Formats: sequence, structure tokens, C-alpha cells
Amino acid sequence: NDLDTDKEETIQKEKEEDAGVIPSTELADLEATDMIVEDTIQEVKEQDAEADSTEVNHSATADVKETAQADGNICCDKKTNTPAQNIYLQDNDKEKSESMSDTNSDRYTWNSHADEVLTKLGLIPYHKEKKISLWNVLEISAESLEGSAPDYLKHLPWYFLRKIMRSDSSAVNIKCRFDDIIETDKELESEKIFTTSDFSTFSWIHPLDLIVSVFLCSDALLQQELMVKMASCQLALPLLLPTWNNSYTFLLWALRSVKKKWNPIGGTGFQEGHVVSLKFPTFSFLRIGNISVSKSKTLNDILSNKQQYQNIFLHHQMDSADLSRKISEGLAETTWYLPCGSESIDVYTQPFQIINLRGDGQTALEQVNFLTQVSSAVFVFLGDITESKLQYLENFAKGNAQLYLVLTSDVISESSKNLLMTFVKKFSLVKKHVIMKHKENDCRFTQKLQFVLQSAVDQCDQGNSLCLEDMISVARHCKIHIDEDDDKITSTKKLSENIISLIKHEDVSCFKCSNFSFQGETCKKLSDIEKEQSRLKNCSGNMERYNTNLERTKSHLRQSLLQKGLPEIMKSFIHNLIHLSGTERQLFLQWMKKKLDSQSQTKMSALRSQYKHTYEALFKTKIEAEIKQKQTELKKINDELSTASLGLEHFMRELGQICETLITEKVESFQGIPSADTLARIAAELLLEGLPLELLDGDAGTIPIRWVTAVLKQVSALVGKDKHVFVLTVLGVQSTGKSTLLNTMFGLQFAVSSGRCTKGAFMQLLKITGSLQSQLGYDFLMIIDTEGLKAPELQSLTDAYEHDNELATLVIGLSDMTLLNMSMEHSSEMKDILQIVLHAFIRMKVVGKKPVCVFVHQNVGDISAPDQNLMAHKFLMDQLDEVTRAAAKMEKCEAKFNKFTDIMAFDNNTSKGYIAGLWHGCGPMASVSKGYSASVFNLKKALFKTIQTCNKYKPTFNDFYKLVHDTWNAVKMENFIFSFKNTLAAEAYHHLTMEYADWDWEMRRAVQQWTVEAENRIEASETDIYRSLKTELSELVTERQTAALEHLEKYFNDNTEKAKLLVEYKQRFINSIETLAKDLIISASDRCQDAIQRNKSFKKIRALKTSYKIKLEQCIFEQLEKCKKENSKLNDEELSDFFNKMWDKETNSIPVPQPKNINIEADMESKLRDYIPAMSAGVNKKIKEIKGKWYNLPSMKAILTNAFNFVTAPFKNKTDKKMAEQKALSVEEQCGMFVDRIVSHDRDYDPSDWLALLHKIHENITEQQTDRFSFSSEFLLEFSLGVCASALPKFKDMHGKFVEKNDPLKLLAREKENYFCLFKELYKTNDISQTMAGTYAENFLKPAIFQAIEKRLGSDIVNDMKTSYPGGEFKTRMNFHVAIMYDLHIKDSFKNYYDFISNSTFYEEKWLRDRIVQHCKINEGHTRLFELGTDILKMLVNMLTKEVNNAKINCETIEEFFNKVKESVQSHLVISSDMGTFASLIDLQCFLKYLETDIDKIQKDIEAEIDQWEVDTKIKSLPSSPTEVLYDTLAGCRKYCFWCGAPCECTEPGHVTHSTNYHRPQGVNGYRWENTTNLVNEICTTLVASNSRFRNKDTNWQYVPCKDYKSVNDYYKSWDITPDTSLIGSSYWKAVFYKYNKLFANEYVCLPGDVPSEWNFDWKVVCEHMAEAYNVTLDSLCVCE
Repeated sequence: NDLDTDKEETIQKEKEEDAGVIPSTELADLEATDMIVEDTIQEVKEQDAEADSTEVNHSATADVKETAQADGNICCDKKTNTPAQNIYLQDNDKEKSESMSDTNSDRYTWNSHADEVLTKLGLIPYHKEKKISLWNVLEISAESLEGSAPDYLKHLPWYFLRKIMRSDSSAVNIKCRFDDIIETDKELESEKIFTTSDFSTFSWIHPLDLIVSVFLCSDALLQQELMVKMASCQLALPLLLPTWNNSYTFLLWALRSVKKKWNPIGGTGFQEGHVVSLKFPTFSFLRIGNISVSKSKTLNDILSNKQQYQNIFLHHQMDSADLSRKISEGLAETTWYLPCGSESIDVYTQPFQIINLRGDGQTALEQVNFLTQVSSAVFVFLGDITESKLQYLENFAKGNAQLYLVLTSDVISESSKNLLMTFVKKFSLVKKHVIMKHKENDCRFTQKLQFVLQSAVDQCDQGNSLCLEDMISVARHCKIHIDEDDDKITSTKKLSENIISLIKHEDVSCFKCSNFSFQGETCKKLSDIEKEQSRLKNCSGNMERYNTNLERTKSHLRQSLLQKGLPEIMKSFIHNLIHLSGTERQLFLQWMKKKLDSQSQTKMSALRSQYKHTYEALFKTKIEAEIKQKQTELKKINDELSTASLGLEHFMRELGQICETLITEKVESFQGIPSADTLARIAAELLLEGLPLELLDGDAGTIPIRWVTAVLKQVSALVGKDKHVFVLTVLGVQSTGKSTLLNTMFGLQFAVSSGRCTKGAFMQLLKITGSLQSQLGYDFLMIIDTEGLKAPELQSLTDAYEHDNELATLVIGLSDMTLLNMSMEHSSEMKDILQIVLHAFIRMKVVGKKPVCVFVHQNVGDISAPDQNLMAHKFLMDQLDEVTRAAAKMEKCEAKFNKFTDIMAFDNNTSKGYIAGLWHGCGPMASVSKGYSASVFNLKKALFKTIQTCNKYKPTFNDFYKLVHDTWNAVKMENFIFSFKNTLAAEAYHHLTMEYADWDWEMRRAVQQWTVEAENRIEASETDIYRSLKTELSELVTERQTAALEHLEKYFNDNTEKAKLLVEYKQRFINSIETLAKDLIISASDRCQDAIQRNKSFKKIRALKTSYKIKLEQCIFEQLEKCKKENSKLNDEELSDFFNKMWDKETNSIPVPQPKNINIEADMESKLRDYIPAMSAGVNKKIKEIKGKWYNLPSMKAILTNAFNFVTAPFKNKTDKKMAEQKALSVEEQCGMFVDRIVSHDRDYDPSDWLALLHKIHENITEQQTDRFSFSSEFLLEFSLGVCASALPKFKDMHGKFVEKNDPLKLLAREKENYFCLFKELYKTNDISQTMAGTYAENFLKPAIFQAIEKRLGSDIVNDMKTSYPGGEFKTRMNFHVAIMYDLHIKDSFKNYYDFISNSTFYEEKWLRDRIVQHCKINEGHTRLFELGTDILKMLVNMLTKEVNNAKINCETIEEFFNKVKESVQSHLVISSDMGTFASLIDLQCFLKYLETDIDKIQKDIEAEIDQWEVDTKIKSLPSSPTEVLYDTLAGCRKYCFWCGAPCECTEPGHVTHSTNYHRPQGVNGYRWENTTNLVNEICTTLVASNSRFRNKDTNWQYVPCKDYKSVNDYYKSWDITPDTSLIGSSYWKAVFYKYNKLFANEYVCLPGDVPSEWNFDWKVVCEHMAEAYNVTLDSLCVCE
């Protein structure tokens, strides 16, 4: 029997040796085997000295700890090889007391080492209360864009964190730079060759110490994210983390976010789960004492296949891992082996968990105790066999866990063999439980271990395995701290569980329907209605009524939601959001996310499994009925899959939709929850804390625009209104790795998976810090992740292409940079996506937005890809050109865009990037490729270089929410280009026009002042000075034009951000300045020519007057001498009689020339014939009819009454008749005012006045014609004759008054009293200095001063108006229009509204005239007109006083004085120097003395006279009408909308495109329905969004779609009418039409329009919308005062 037994054992031994396992029964005979040599022990000792320091205990030797015992037993059932966690051994009190002193020493040593390590790493500030947060790590700085190894230890943690956050497994390869250590050129001394290298003394750190330090200093959320990123790199994850006082923390919370997928060989398919709940067999690996191999490297070997090797566990052959460990001894790391289901790839058939204990197990009592209780098997690595080690092993070998001894060297000595045999027999270990590494290679040793490990896996009962969550009780028993025991984590977990417990329905879709009603079907209906409101595709009747009904439907839907109230689950969720803050709120949301994901995962896994089985069954069956049944089942399961997910995003979406409803319906309080503003602030805080905010609802396909706007406003309030944000988006076909790209590039957490894992669009904020912030000019990076284009599940829908087009247009419209993700696997769909994207880019180009596009080519592995892909690049560019032409044709822009580079600049270096493949290997054990991480990082650096160099407008958060609003409104329309309104550009444009208005007025005022001075100089000059004046004018205008251009350039330099939005407008404003300069030169030149002509006509009069004056003065002088020679003295009465006789005699003897005969009637007839030659025959006919007697013409009233008889239109009605009469009357009033202005000028009649009048008539008649009718040429003739006949007596009276005023004799008669005073004074005293001074002041200076004041006053009033009102209503056309609209509301008079609508120009001029009068009256005490007049007076008097003082010194004669004063002040005052014969009798100094007093006197007299001015009368009589001057700067282009008559509000001079912010209901302009007599309630902005048609005389009465109005003619094409179907659009005029509907109907002789009651807007709402539409603060307008 013994022999048989021996023989059997020999056979068994040979079999097991073949398998690589040493038979336990023959361990006593090991010395006889060939594999053992005598020097093995010596070799082991040598190997021990060189062993991996990661496996060597540096803090204590094995001998010191030989007596240390575990304080618990291994609890494992040997039969099932599964843990039994409820069985424990009693602690050995004696052994524990013996090790107490060592423990205290260890605690002190670990703490001191930790302080040392954290100090070196610069982490001391983060190791207590303040921790490194995820937000800190995700911040973008210049340092984060540096990829090189750090120079200093304090930079090392951030280097590791940033690398690991981009899933770069090389983060653990912390290479130190030796540039400062090694001096390569230093001469090598021979004796130092054998000394210790500088490398050995270099202070660096072990990677595990770094990992432990980072985890110690990270907050709970960052720890979770680190675990996820490390898991994606297939790096071992910390499980038991060393902490202060030699304690350990079980990182359960940190591991909760890690998810794994696997597919066991022979399984039912891929499975997925969170690692904390996976019940896999657990195998722990530890070492006792020193060993000759690296345990960690061995683990890597046995877990990896040869083609897919992973450095899961750090080992001594990796960078810096050969350094000694300070604080990572006792660290337990974990990983999982997960099969993919392929026998050729998988090393093991089933999944399991590995735990690797760092350091000597004899010094890690708590960890070993824990591991032996939770493990299915424990693999103990031994370098040699000693009694102390075996005694230590006995503590857990007695337990139920399987024990495997891994001997890293042969057992040589007899004593060791005996000890091992005794141990084996005692615990009945079989042969496979002892694995010995002989002198075989590592490959053979690895195969042995893999065989044994697979055997261990096969023996495990997975149903009884412990998951990490189950291990908590064991950890607590082993006195290991649980990270989830933290108070905040515990409390927030309980809060989340309370909410999750409310989810009672198993059917998720039912739960959503009952609890998330705000985002359900009602939300989709609201979205559909909004799009229908924008497009009006289904409207067949009255659009405004249809649109209003849609608005009512929306309101009813929202009210029905509010009536349902809030379910308890949302109340609890909102309550927690409000009452938690900071870390607690983040933890709560993280718990919610995990628990909801876990629930959804369970449900969706079951559905996927069901789908797979059904799909397989479909292919097996051949029966047609069963095939249809299975197909129906598949569709049902697919629908369930789309609704089965329930995540945190659904709660946040519901919150957003609730607030959207509250804001829209203006509900202040609802169900006890806080206000919408408060909730928006919470969402803003969450966005700033890193939680993505849903921008586009992927289910309903809509943006909750008010909610998003409210959140972004709160973000702006929190970070500061001046903070700039750069928006980056990614677009691409579904499953091309868009979210993965963003996650890797920025360390984010967007959902990633195969298929449609992102629905809609989400945005996330990252902060830009440090020097990078100043380099870029941005404070935040906004990243928008979108759902994939060309999603298979959407392709069956009829609007799939439209959906993709909308999405692409939206995100490109919002972005500053778009990454176009192009995966090589989807090259067949490349053309489709390019067409979608190019549509969007063409739209952006047309509306002035210039986003940057970068093409990202995925899965390009070859490092030479950029070079190898030159042909592919050319092919891509050809495709882009081809698609550009196709897209441009569809967008009707084919003339502008022929190739891709016409749309955007394409830089071959910066506009594309190549990304390597994502995975290293395949299956669950694959890690993120280092090449992928590196290429993404390089792309990131390139992107930021592009951001730094691109000169773009840098929007703030306020700008961004306006952009969201504008872009979404445009996207909802079908024609994006047609409907886009760029609010940011509009605001910047408004700001620029306000500045330009100042520069414009500066130029105008300077030229006006110069013109007045030039006219004075012309009047004062005796020679022709026109040429010199023309040169002066050119120089002045050039100077002012240069100054205005410098202002413009300075504006663009000082307002760099606004300037970027206005680049396309800059040249327009330059052109406007140049045009204004030309116009001013022409205007000033014309005035100078007029002044010269007037001066020529006055010269004859002045010459006659002078000749008469000389003769008269000589006679007076002679008579004076004659009187003096008489003996008797004459008294005053006698002198008066004598002077009167002499005066009458001399003036009667003066020959008076006959006045020139002017035939004004003949001039009129001639000009009538000349102006319109075609009308000459009609003029002659009329003259014959009235026999030259113009009073025989029909009255203007009769002409106006018959106006409609001269209207040309195919359809005539009472409304048109009334309108024709009203418009003709309006033109007649305007022409009458024009004639009044002509005759008010201080000049003679001129025949050219008829031409000016005829031009005015024709211009106004043309303006008043509508698109429904025109005035015939017959009416134009009748009307022109009537107006001219009315003007004829006025022109005759003008001429008569001028002749009478300038009669030389009458002019002399006015000076008779002055001459008598001189005569009397000379007779009595022979000194006339005082009298002449008074005469000079009263008759020469005073009239000149009055004339100068009146000439300047008009311009000064205008300047005062422009500078006195902060609202700017007298600066720009738009503000002026708003002020009138506001004033109309305040006065609330239908007549005013009607007058304004029927003739805006006439009303505006009248309103402005009244406003000027009101302004000039306003002031305390004196009027404003008095102040302005006296200001000019003071300036002139000061100038005169200065000249008088100069004359005292520089003049010797009175003639010299008169000439010098005249010459020096001629630009301001026109003073005659002709003092006559008596001047030679004046004493200069006495004259000057008296003159000073007289100047003071006339100043007071003039002030008194100005104070008595009637403001209205004086303003009308001013030579330069302030109304005309001011209105000329505010009138704009005087173009009106062809439909509603709204005036163009464009402020930019010379603009060629017309627009207005507020179009009007066409009924206010007299439009009525063609087939009824009701006024039309349609608004232009609604018409162009609809499918309606129109016709009028401009279309030759042919129907044209309203959308195609630009095709009618050039005038229609010049108008931009932005579609706006919102109820609030044009709210001002809607409210007016609602209020005065019946009065408008009465005025237009028809029935009232069908006006919805919703148009009865509250004035406050109207004001808010007007302020937003016009960028005007209404409260600052003068009409509000």
C-alpha cells in the first residue's frame, strides 16, 4: 500500500509540476529536486537588497514585527471560498498590548512624514477644513496649458490633478527634471566616478505618496471625480487610505461614481454597474517581509494579456517609483478584472476584484484583518520561511478564506522546509495553495499564478460574495473609518433617500407624467405652439387673431399646470436646494444623481436584455405573424427605453420649466416655493459650482428662454457685470465622441456612452484665472455640449433634417468657437453634416456674426497624420466648396458665396486638429489611450492660442443671454437670415450713434457759425471775398472732418469690445462724415452766394443813401455856419423850425430813381411751365380760362374736396377718398408754412422762390401717395396752381415791404432826429463828441448787436436743446421718435395720434417747434431765451469794450477808430464806418470816454428789450430757424414703411437700408380688408413671418407672398422687416389701435378692426418693451418731466 501510495503521489506530483504547482505532500523532499541549488539563500539575500522598494517596509523590519498578530480572524467558508463576515476571533489582548508602543511610535512617524510631504508639495493649506475642490482643478490657467514636467515639488499635485482629469494615465509617471542637477559640461573628476550620484540625493517623491497626499487634501466631490478618471486610465484606485494618527479611511463614497461594464464568457451580454454594488469575488494580495520580486508588477502581469498590457499598479520600474515611500505604507488599492466575452482576449472567464496592500503585512494589522475578512482568497507573498512569519499567517489561515502562499524563491534550508511542511499539514493546504517561483522566467511564473487565480475564481460562489457596500460593517469592526460616516455626507444621503422614496411607480414614464407635468406633454405642446407662432404655417385667416388665440392657448396650458400644483417630490427637492448651501448642496445633488442613475440603470438594463432576446427571437422565427409581433414588441421596448431614464437633469429641467411658467404668467408666489428670482439665483450658483445647466430641452426641443435668461442674469450679478465669457461648442454626428472630447479636454462630466446619451444642449462654466485671463481678455469659458446630429432614432421623423439644422444654427449662433467633430467611421455622413453646418455659418456671416470653426478629425492614430492627410484635406476642401455652393443657393446667397473660404477664414495650421483613437486595447480592461489624451491636450493648447489671437467682441453674461434670446427667436423662424436681430450689435450701434450725433453737431455748428461770420464779412466788405471764403470753408470743413474721423477712430480704440461688433459699420460712418462734409460745404457756399447777391442789391441802395447823405450833411454844415454868423441867438424851437425847413427843402430836391418793375405773376407762370414741361399746355389752358386773373381759380377747399376724383387706383372706396383729401390738405398746410418761412426772411422776392415752392409741392405730394393710390398729373397741376395762387399775394407783399423798407429817402428820414441833435449841439457848443458817441452806440452798435444776436441765437438754441436733455431725445432720430410717441401717450388725444400717423413729418416739425418754444420759456425768473440772448450780448459787449480800450492806445483819429473797430469785429458785427462830414469835428478821447458809458447803456437797453421778447414770435422771426436746424439733424431719411407708414428710425446718415423697431397695425393707416369694410389689424412683422400674400399698385395688383416683399422693387428691398410674431411686439401701437379702434374707423369711414382684448396692454408693460426695443431710458425723456 505504501508503494502504491508513493507511486500515485509520484504521478500526481508530475501532473502538478507540469501545471506549475509544487505538490504539498512532497515539500519535505524539495532539496532533492534538480531545481534547487546550494546558493539559493545567498541569491535571495542579494535579491532582497535590490527588491522593489514599493514592496519593502522601510519603517520597520520583519524581525521587529515578528510577534505582531492580527486582531481578527479570516472569516471565509473554505468549501465555498466566500467570505463569512459574522465570524470573528477574539482579540489577543496580550499581543495588542505588546504592540501598543510600536503603534504610538508609528503614529508619530506617519504624522511627521505627512507634514513633511504635504509641506514639500505645498498642500498644507488644504489638509484640514479647506480642501481642494473640483472647481479649483477645472479652472483654466496658463499653468494648466503647460504639459511639461514641473520644476518644483509644490507644482507636482496640480500637474498630477490636471493630467488625471484629462484621463492621462501618464499622470503617475512623475518625472523629475534634472536640468538643474546635472551640469553636462562639467569636467568629470576620476575619483568621483564611483561616488554616489547627485540623483540619489535629489529630493523628489514617490507617486503613491503623491496620490495619498492628493486624496487627503481633496474634497469629497473631487475624490469621486479622481476615482472616475483613474478608473478610465485602468489605474488602481485607493480603497484604504492612510490618514492622520496611523488610521485608515475606507473610501466608499469616493468610489460611488465609478461604473464598470463587462461580459463574462458564456454570459447573456454586456452588464453594467457601480463598483460599490458589484458582488464579485475579492482576492487580496499582500506580502510578509521582504521578497525578491515586485508584487505589484506581478499583479499587472497576471491581469493583462500580452497584447494589452496595463500598468494598473505602480511598481519600482516606473518613474520615481524606486524612491522610498513616506506615507503610502499600508495603502490598500483595488481594481477589477472584467472580461469582454472573447476567449482570445480574456485572461479570465469571470469578473473579480483585486485588493493590493502596500508595504509589509506584518505592520498593517488593521488592513490585513479587514482584507482577510472580506476576501474570497488571500495571496501572501513570502521571500523566505521563518517561524515568526508562519505564526503571523496562522492568525488568518484558521479562517474561512482560502490562503495561497506565493514563495518568491526556493526553500533551501532544512529548517524552512520543515516549518513549511508543518504549516501545510496543520491547515490542510493542497498543492495549488503553494506557488513557488523557481529559477524560471517571469512568463512561466505568471502563467502559474494565472492558472491558480482562475482556479480560485471558479471555486467562488459569486452570489455570496461581498460588494464594497457590504464591507462597511467589517471595516467598522476593524476600526477603519468610513468616508461616508462624515456628517454632511450622511445627512445629505438621508435627504436624497427621502426624495427617492417618493418615487413609488415602477413605470418611470408614469412617474414622470404625474410628478413632472411641467416638462411633459404640455411642454411639448407649448413648444409646438411657439414655433407655430413664429412660422404661422397653419394660419388661414386673420393672423393677429390667430396669433392671439395661440397666445391664449399657451396661457391656458400654463394655467392648467399651475392649477395642478406641485407634487411633494418637487417641493422637497426645491426645499433642499434652497436650505442647503455650498458643499452640502453639492453632496445632496451628487447623492440624487447616483441614486437616480442606479434606478434608471436597473430598469434600462432589463429593457436592453429584453430587447436582445426579442431581437434574437425575431431572426429565428419564420412565421409572418410572429415576425410582425416581434417587430411590434421591439418598437415598444425602444419607446420604453427612450422614456425609462430618470436623472437629476429631469429634476433640474422641471425646476426650470416651473420658473419659466411663473415668470411668463407673472406669478409672484406659488405653492410656498421661493420666487423665480431666488430659484434662478440658486441655479446660477450651481452653474458656477460646476453643475451643467440645460440650455435646450432635448425632449421638447425648446429653450425655456425666460428661465435661462434669469439664470444668466443672476450669474452676471454674482460674478460681476463686466466679466467676459467665451463660448465654445461642439457639433458632430452622433457617437463621434463629442462629450468624451470635452470631458478629456476640460475634465468635465458630460454623459458619455455609445448612442444618444446627450439630448438637447447643456452648458457648463469654467473659470479662467491668472495671467491667462489677462492674455485672453476672458474671465470664463462657457462650454456647450450638444446631442449628435444624424441620430438614427430621429431619422424616421419627417422633420429630422430640420431638427439638425435648427440645432446647428443655434449652437453656432451662440458660440465664439465651434469644434466640428468628424469621426473617420462616419465619413459617409460627412457631406450631410457639412451641409447642415455650412447653412448655419452662411447665416452667421450674413447677419454679421463671425464664429471660429475648428475641424477635429477623430481616430487618426498615425503620428504623421497631418502630412499623410494632405490629399484627404484637399478632398475635404473640395467637398466644403461644393457644399458651400449648394447651401448658399438654398439660402439665396449664391452670388456672395462660391467657396468655403468666402464664408470663413481657414488656416491650415489652426483650423483643424487630429485626435488619436480613444482606447488603448479593447473591452472593459482597455484604458484611455495616452495618445488620445496627448492629442486632445495639444488641441486644447492650439484652441487657446487661437482664442488669444482672434479679435472678437468679448461678450459679458448680460450680452450672452441677449444673444441666446435673439438666436433662439431667429431659429424658431424658418428663414434665419431674414429674422435675426442682433441685440448686442443694436446696443453697440445705438451707443455709437449717440456719440456720432455729437460729432455731427460739432461739424454742423462750426460751419453754421462760420457761415454767419462769412455773411457778416460779405456784408461789411466792399470787395469780392468769395474765393478767400471758399478756401477758408474748405480748410474749416477739412479740419472738422478730420476731428470727427479722429473721434471715430478714438471711439473704436477706446471701446474695443463694442468696436468688434461694429466693424462693418465703421466705413459707413466714415462715409457719413465725408458726405456730411460735402453737404456742409455746398450749404455754406450757397448761403455765401446768397449773401453776395443780397449785398449786391443792397450796394445800390447804400450807394444812393450815401450820396444823399453826403449832400444833405454838406447842406446842414453850410446852414449851420450861416446860423452862427447871425447876431441873434436862436432858441431850441427856432433851431427846430430852421432845421425842418432846411431838411424838407433838401430832401425834396434829391432825385428819386423809379423802382424796378417786377412782374411776379409772369415769373410764376414761367416757372410753372419750366418746372414740369409736360404740364405747360395745361398751365396755358388754365391761364386762358381765368383770363390771367388768378383769383378766378377754384378755391383750395374745392381742389382738396375733389382730390379723390384725380386719384388713380383700380379699387376705390370711401376710406381712400377720405385719405386722399386728408393727405392733400396736409400737403397744402405744409406748403403754406413753407411760403410763410420764405416771406419771413429779410430779403427781396426772388423768382427762384417759385421753383423752391414747386419742388416742395412735388416732394410732399409724392410722399403722401400710398401703395393703394396715386395722385394724377391733372391733380398735381390743379394743386400746384392753387398753392401758387395762394402764395402770389404773399410774394407781392414781400417785395413791397422790402422796397419800402429800403427806400433811401425813408432811410434818411429815420435819421432826421439824429441830424437835428448834431445840428443843435454844434450850434451851441461846437463839440459833438458826446452826441456822436451816443449816436454811434444807438444807431450803429445797437442794431448791429441785435442783428448778431438774432443770427447766432438759432444755432445756440439748438445747441442748448442737444446738451440739456440726458435722454438724448434731440440727439438721434430714434430717441426723437420715442419722445414723440411718449408725448402722444401722455396727451392721450386721438387727433394727435391721427395727425402724426397721417403726416409724420408735418407733425414732427410742429411738435419740435412747440418743444423749442417750451424749452426757451422754461427757467426761473427770466426765460431761457433771455439767458441765451444775453450770453451772446455779453460776448459781443466784451469784444467791443476790448476794442475801445485798444483804440485809446493805438488810434489817433476818429476815422481810424471807426475803420479799425469795423474791421476787427466784422465777423461778429456788421458796423457801418460812415459817420459823415461831422466825424472830423469829434475829439477821439472824449468820444471814447462817452462811448464806454453809452455801450453800458445800450447793453442794459438790449437786455430789457430781450426780456420783453415774446418767445414764440421771436423764434419764428429768427434768420436761422432753430426748428429747421434741429429738425435737419433729427428728421432722418424721411422714408416710411410701404405697408403701415411707420417712419424709418435709422440714425446713421446716408444709410441705404431702412427699418423701424415698431411697425403699426395697418388699420391705423387706413387699410381695410379687401372683401370687407373692417380695418386691418395685421402688423408688418407678423405678415412677413406668415404665408400671407399682398397686392397693390407697386405689384401691379398681382399677389406676392409677404415673405418675398423685397422682390417687388428697390424701395421694398431697401426695407428690413424683422419677423416678430410675439404678442408684445409693437405693443405701443397695438394698445393705441385697441383704444381708438372706433375713432380710426370713423375717420376712415369704415368698420372697426377685429382687435384682440390682449392688445389692451398696461402702460408699464409697454414702457418696458419700448425701453428694451429702443435702448432708451424712458424716465430720462423731457416729456416725462
